Amino acid sequence: MRDAPATRLVEGSPAPPPFGPRLRWHLGALLRLAWPVMLSRAGILIMAFCDIAMLGRYQPGAVGVANLGLSVFIPVMVMTIGLCTGAVAVISRAYGAGDWRECGFAWRRALVWGTVLSVFAIWAVTRAETVLLLFGQTPDMAARGAAVADALAPGLMAQVLFAVSAFYLEATGRPFFALFVMIGANLVNAALNAVLIYGLIGFPEMGAVGAALASTAARVFAATAMILFILNQAGAHAAGVRGPWETFWGPGGWRRGAMMRRLGLSTGLGNGFETVGFSIMTLFAGQISTLALDAYSIGHNMVATLFMVGLGLAIATGVRVGTETGRGRPAEAAFAGWTGLASAIAIMGILGLTVFFARETVALIYTDDPAIRARAAALFAVSAFVFLPDTAQVVMGQAVRALGDGTVAIGVYALAFTGLLIPLGWTMVNLWGWDERGLALSIMAACALATVLLAWRFRALTRSARS
Repeated sequence: MRDAPATRLVEGSPAPPPFGPRLRWHLGALLRLAWPVMLSRAGILIMAFCDIAMLGRYQPGAVGVANLGLSVFIPVMVMTIGLCTGAVAVISRAYGAGDWRECGFAWRRALVWGTVLSVFAIWAVTRAETVLLLFGQTPDMAARGAAVADALAPGLMAQVLFAVSAFYLEATGRPFFALFVMIGANLVNAALNAVLIYGLIGFPEMGAVGAALASTAARVFAATAMILFILNQAGAHAAGVRGPWETFWGPGGWRRGAMMRRLGLSTGLGNGFETVGFSIMTLFAGQISTLALDAYSIGHNMVATLFMVGLGLAIATGVRVGTETGRGRPAEAAFAGWTGLASAIAIMGILGLTVFFARETVALIYTDDPAIRARAAALFAVSAFVFLPDTAQVVMGQAVRALGDGTVAIGVYALAFTGLLIPLGWTMVNLWGWDERGLALSIMAACALATVLLAWRFRALTRSARS
C-alpha cells in the first residue's frame, strides 16, 4: 500500500512533481527502511563494543589483544559479506518489478554462495598469527591475538548467513525481524561474556578468548533464527524460499547468479580495500605503543559502531535506488540516491558533533583506566569527524552498485584505501611523528576522496539512464 502514493507522485503527470512533496516521499521511504536496518547493523558492532567495554574492566592490555584478533577477523568477515551484497541489488530490483518468487530464489543462491565463501574465509582467519607477525607484532602478542581470531573464526559463516538473510528481508521491505534477532544475539553475547571472560559459574577465566567465544555463539544463534523465520514465512513456496534447489548453486544455477556475484565482487573488493586499510592503521597504532593501541582500539570501535548507522542508510539507499530502477523510473532512482547522501551527511554530522562534545563521557564508557581514558578522549576529538565522509562514501558506493555498475567502485576503493590511506598513515606516524590522531586524519582523507569519485560516477550513470 505504501507504493501507491509513490506511483501517483511520480507517474501522475508528465511534468516533474514539486520538489517538496517529492523529497518528503523519498525521505519517508528511505527512513522507514533505514532506521531498523541501522539498529540491526549497529547490533553487529555493539557486540564488539560490549566485548571491549567488559575487557576494559578485566585487565590492562586485554582490549588490545582482542583488537589484534579482530584486526584479522573483521576484514575477512566484511569482505566475505561484501561478496554477497550483490543480492541486495538483485532482490530489490525483482521486488520493484513485482517478481516475488525471484526474490526467494536469489536468497537461496546467496545462501549457497555465502556458505562456499565462508569456508575459505574461516581458513584465512585461522592464519592470523602469520599475518600479525608479518605486520610487526611480537611473537607473544601475535600468538595471543591469533588465539582470539581462532575463537572468532567459527562464527564467520554464521555472520555471513545472517547478513544474507537480512539482505533478503530488507530488500523486500521487512527489516524488523533482523533487528529483533540482533537484540537477542547481543543479550546472548553479554551473558556469555560475563561467564567466559571472568570465569563465572564454574567456567575457566578466559579473558579476550572468552569474549570471542561468546560472540561466536551469539552469531550462530542469530543466523539460525533468521533462516528459520524465512523458511517458515507465509506462502514460503510462492515466495521462492522453499522448493527444489535444481542445482548445487540454487534455483537457476550458476549462470542465474552472475549479476549477484559481479556486484558482490565489487562490494567485497571495495570492503576488502577499506577494512584492510583500517586494520593496517590498527597495526600502525600498535607500533607506537601499547597505550596507543588500546586508545586506538577504543576509538576505532566507537567509529565502527556508530558507522553502522551510516551503513543502515547506505543499504536502505541501495534498496531504494534498486527498487526504483526495477520499476523503470531512472529519475526517481537518481533522486533516491541523492536523498540518501543528504540524509547521511545530516545524520552523521549530528552524531559526530555529539561525540566531539561528549568525548570524555564516551571514553569513560569504554574504560576506567585513567591513562587509556585520557588518550581515547583526545583521539575522539579527531575521530568524531570521520563519521561523515566514511558514511558518505559507502552510501554512494551502494547507490552506484544498485544501478548495476561495480567496476568503477573497485578502482575508487583501491585508490582511496590502498593508494592513499596506507602510505599516508605510515607517513603520519613514522615521518611526521603523529600519534594515533594522525591515523584518524588519514582515514578522513581517504573517505573524502572515495566520496567525491563515487558521487561523480553516480551522477554520470543517472544522467545516462535518463537521456
